[in-house]
Amino acid sequence: MVDAAPAPKMRMYEFSDAFSAGEMMGATPGGAQDISYARDRILAGEIPHAKTFTPEGLFSEHDLPMRNQSSCGQMICVEGEATRTSLLAQPEVRYLAQLGFSSGIKAEDFEREPLNLIAVVDTSGSMSGEPHRLVRESLLAVIDQLGPKDQLGIVLYDSQAHVVLSPTQIRDKRAIQAGIAQIQSGGSTAMEEGLRLGFDIARESGRRFAGNTRVMLFTDERPNVGATDAKSFMGMARKASKAGIGLTTIGVSTHFGAELATSVSSVRGGNLFFFPNVSDMLSTFEDEFDTMVTELAYDMSLTVTPSKGMKIAGVYGIPGDMLEWKGGGAIEIGIETLFASKKKGAIYVAFSPADAAHLPRASLADGSEVGQASVSYTSRAQKRESDQASFQLSSLSAVSPGLSRGILLVDQATAMTRASELHNRDNDQEGAFQIIRALATKYRRNHDAELAQERELVFALESTLAEKSGHQGEGDAGAPRIDSVSGLPGGEPLSIARER
Repeated sequence: MVDAAPAPKMRMYEFSDAFSAGEMMGATPGGAQDISYARDRILAGEIPHAKTFTPEGLFSEHDLPMRNQSSCGQMICVEGEATRTSLLAQPEVRYLAQLGFSSGIKAEDFEREPLNLIAVVDTSGSMSGEPHRLVRESLLAVIDQLGPKDQLGIVLYDSQAHVVLSPTQIRDKRAIQAGIAQIQSGGSTAMEEGLRLGFDIARESGRRFAGNTRVMLFTDERPNVGATDAKSFMGMARKASKAGIGLTTIGVSTHFGAELATSVSSVRGGNLFFFPNVSDMLSTFEDEFDTMVTELAYDMSLTVTPSKGMKIAGVYGIPGDMLEWKGGGAIEIGIETLFASKKKGAIYVAFSPADAAHLPRASLADGSEVGQASVSYTSRAQKRESDQASFQLSSLSAVSPGLSRGILLVDQATAMTRASELHNRDNDQEGAFQIIRALATKYRRNHDAELAQERELVFALESTLAEKSGHQGEGDAGAPRIDSVSGLPGGEPLSIARER
């Protein structure tokens, strides 16, 4: 068990522009918090491997609210709802349910704890050029997000590790900027040595610090998660987590893949981000810094049980390594850490009839229950709390924005995974194109401004696969249809869609 930690403070901390009065904070599991690498590669005309992106990373980029998440009397509350759907990559699915998370902390009252941040920075030769500039800009951006009660230390490593800035209060910005100026690239890589020194400083300085202590690793090297001994990346992260020291791992101009995201999320206080460029980094730190370093709950046990006649056909938003089958066709999910979020996080569960060989022609009626969920967790105040929700069917027109968006996002995550496998593993370019073309058709019918970047992504992937499969120039591959009479693209202008 981690040592008892004070509960998050409940005062305003620069959220006035992000929330309406009385709105509650969201919560999201640790692990991957974006699919920036896959997005970057797809927009560059590539077809990334399926292991380079995760559903939970995709979901974390979006606000997925449920209508009744405004009232929560404890640290974390859950709510469920369901609707009918069909998935391109899983034709047996009949229903999709959303389990939404919200926090009992009002956004207008939120203030993160003072932060003792130890930045561990890779300065090996591979970091020269753009990665080196990105790290320096990142640390300058971090300074802008830190307040007078916070402090920052910097550890650099290449072939050896050394401290360039001992933990220093933020009001001494001249000393901090001087430390950042010392970041130069060159030499080989000794990540474990850099992390060891960073965690040592975090433990020592954390004993004298009234607040939260966290290590933030900046690197373009893929950490080795296969080794789990005390001196390995994973071993040190787990040991530090037992002392209440979290680890944020940031990929600089490179991506670590789903394996690392899963491993990081299995460690208490672990999360993962990827910065392909300076603008994305600045946007992430400006919008999410306070929440990416604020842990709300630990050791969550989530059980999803299908109703009679139903079976669970998929769980999206949690790595498969965290799922375990239980009696009665139920699934038990272990979540190490839930972080505060400005957005409302979600896990989606797909259901199909238990006898998949004899799918019924008629759907269940509105109000029918396809499953139930129960959760228990330990709050930051070391109090064990619980909640439960049911998945009752509603018509698509009546569901919350989180579920209507989730239908497309789950379809996207599963279809992209299947298309990547068809392309990279099976060399089936035609099959990959057809499934993404069908997904693009669904996105052309959707005008939710929140999903604008997904439309762009799917259309780009469709265009790339159209070329590789010999379908280039067949009309709607990669771009909206053009009306032969008006000469205008199909659908509504994005500006109109955004006004809705």
